[in-house]
Amino acid sequence: MKRLYIWGWWQGNNLGDNWIKKVLSDIFPEAEFLDTSVQRFAKNSFVICGGGGLFIYDVISPWDNVQSNIEYGILGLGAEFPHESMNAVNLYKGSRFFYVRDQYSLDCMHIEKADRSYDLTFAMPLRFGNTDEVSDRKVFFVWRDGQELLDNDKFRDYIKAYDNSAYQIWKSKLNLFFDEIKEDDFQTDENNIEERISDCGFVVSGRYHGIVAAIQKGIPFIAIDICPKIRALLEECGLDEYCIKISETDKIESLILKARKDTGKIRDMEHRYAETAHAALSKHILNAKLEILKVLRPLRIIHYGSYWMKENDVVNTMSDDLQELCRLKKIDLRSYGKHPSRRIASSIDTPNGKQCRLSTRMILKDVKRNRADAVILNSGGLHLEDVAYSRLKKNNVITVGISLSDPDVFPYNGKLYADKFALFYTNSRYSLLNEYPATGANIRIMPFAASVKHHYYMPEVERRYDIVVVAHARKERLEVIRRLETLCNVGTYGSGWPHSLGTVNGREHVRAINSGKMYVSFSRTVAGFDNVKVGLFEAMACNQVVITSYMDELQDYFEVGKEILCYRSEDELYDIVKYYLEHVDEREAVREKGYKRFLNDHTYEKRWNNVLMDTYKIKGLL
Repeated sequence: MKRLYIWGWWQGNNLGDNWIKKVLSDIFPEAEFLDTSVQRFAKNSFVICGGGGLFIYDVISPWDNVQSNIEYGILGLGAEFPHESMNAVNLYKGSRFFYVRDQYSLDCMHIEKADRSYDLTFAMPLRFGNTDEVSDRKVFFVWRDGQELLDNDKFRDYIKAYDNSAYQIWKSKLNLFFDEIKEDDFQTDENNIEERISDCGFVVSGRYHGIVAAIQKGIPFIAIDICPKIRALLEECGLDEYCIKISETDKIESLILKARKDTGKIRDMEHRYAETAHAALSKHILNAKLEILKVLRPLRIIHYGSYWMKENDVVNTMSDDLQELCRLKKIDLRSYGKHPSRRIASSIDTPNGKQCRLSTRMILKDVKRNRADAVILNSGGLHLEDVAYSRLKKNNVITVGISLSDPDVFPYNGKLYADKFALFYTNSRYSLLNEYPATGANIRIMPFAASVKHHYYMPEVERRYDIVVVAHARKERLEVIRRLETLCNVGTYGSGWPHSLGTVNGREHVRAINSGKMYVSFSRTVAGFDNVKVGLFEAMACNQVVITSYMDELQDYFEVGKEILCYRSEDELYDIVKYYLEHVDEREAVREKGYKRFLNDHTYEKRWNNVLMDTYKIKGLL
């Protein structure tokens, strides 16, 4: 049986670690906790490496040589000092998710691409209190004896001067401002940090989680800068002026006075940081849960579609990427060919495509044979008979419908049956906002994307055209290309062009996209709508500079002018092409940023993960 484990520093009798463990036990109630004495894991398990700054100086065993028969993810870790090896980079590359508590830790680990995260306790933060609930005459004082760290060269250099009388000096200073000093050293088996901080209106702490608690509660503080993670936290929070070395006792009085004067400002900054951290962690933890489910409880899915444009057909590339994320059965219905699948009970031609109803008997047979958790009907006007929807719902089989040609096909397809699916996805934001609401469908957007297996950068291909277009000609497109041809060398692939280089599929399609310095993506659909087209993302996947007409929706996907170039008129298109042909460095900057954004956000793997997440939620597994 596959199991979920959380491996971390759970044996240290430290209040901060206990707090993290409590949060993780609430988030992952099914998990078994393992402390750092465990060096081998049960095969085929999933292991979360979590629990604070375990990678203080470098990656520690067994994570420097990860067991090959497990899947793992990193959650909530941190570093104190720059790592001497690149082991963390290798760990990152093999992980299902990699979230550490701050940008400083990522820098220490030499990792550039991972999303920065936050301390895990911000996932379930303490209640942000009101000032009248606490006493500004009572201080929560958490002392950490620096002597325990001074044997380490790195900590000794960081702490700098240290006097054995430091504790007494700090305490005597605090006695000048507070009637009661509530002391703590965080050495405990308990996790009751909120109870301990109770009605204190000020915090002074040499422990990281003492400051974390102050931020979450909205309490002014002074942080004793005894380790880099405290400084890193307060620099991100914008309150690093309240972070001082253990020897800087001459600053205590003025900082207490300043904090009392600026309590409102401090609380605003604390609240803003806590909300940002909570929002990021909510996203990261949801993604972590999805990755864990994909390993421990992979979905069995049947994907129905027709691949009329062969290897690079969008439906085919989508399903190929989905195959990497679940247990998938691909069924080609061949609805556009001479010999369609017998699973198609009826087929009707519409003004912009087809409407294909599938056989209930054969669909139920497929579901039973494959023990399917879900069925996906991907575009092509695919839908089921009413009895099939009800039978599948009764058996907890999730029905997922996808439209890839909205808004053109909405009147003939989605409008008629989208509400019958448990989940329905449209490629069009216009349709999402203006057409589907009246249908009552459980509607989501699934923007186009691209598959890095099918569309990719080919550095060996000569970029012999200034502008390349891979699309079929239409009247309005012909006029645009004629004018561009007076300015530069244009390569046109597809039917209907006066100087067409031919219709391309498969690898030749990829070579064609790679053959230009810039790529023009036409946004107008056959029915006259402007849409964010699939070719745009396919060109991005080939590391192209993409030019397209401006739409507000583009701002959802790219930073216009930096990651993608947009025009509002034919004259502006002409000027953009001319400018970026002459300014190579700026053109290459757009290419680099656009390609990076594509890889981060716009692969079909990213799109399918959203569908899987929605499916797991409906099935009650997420």
